[in-house]
Amino acid sequence: MNQPLLRKLSRFATVGVANALVYAVATRLYADVFAVSAAVASGLGYATAVPLAFFGHRHLTFEVKGALSPQFVRFISTQLLGFFLAVVIAWLITDLMGQPIWLGVGATILAVPAVSYLVMDKWVFARP
Repeated sequence: MNQPLLRKLSRFATVGVANALVYAVATRLYADVFAVSAAVASGLGYATAVPLAFFGHRHLTFEVKGALSPQFVRFISTQLLGFFLAVVIAWLITDLMGQPIWLGVGATILAVPAVSYLVMDKWVFARP
């Protein structure tokens, strides 16, 4: 693997870990404080972490400039896919399979980044 790609993946992972922590804490708080289902808590937690993810990936991971608006619209489209995955994974693991919420959170943290990186690299923050 080449050095620029390794650096980009390292920065992606750094932003991702920070984002995952925000997602996990927010999801747990929504579930505990508001007593909503795991799927609802996961979706709310995911939405809470979106601003950190956008600015972190825009400035640190992909180091892009340019108009903020088109990138943000594409990013939100990508996040809707991640949001859908977060809700479905939480529902499958926690509600359907009866496993603890942390297992659903963990599965989401592993599954969503792989899809997100590819879409962000090739579409959201792609350089012309």
